[in-house]
Amino acid sequence: MTSPCTVQGKTAWPELLGQNVDKAVSIIQKENPTLRPFVLNISEDVPDPVDCTRVLVFINDDNQVALVPIVR
Repeated sequence: MTSPCTVQGKTAWPELLGQNVDKAVSIIQKENPTLRPFVLNISEDVPDPVDCTRVLVFINDDNQVALVPIVR
């Protein structure tokens, strides 16, 4: 999944795959404080509409990041 947004700073965090959700959210907020992490379970759909201030963080049942967090 690629981001349809044009945002200043970092917009994807592939290095967070498998990390604990709390740690991942903290890193995202530190690296781009203009964005809001939005945590969803891997079984949930991508919410509409696109929000270029939101980072989708999909997690598994063990609270680990399951997909690359991305602005969307």
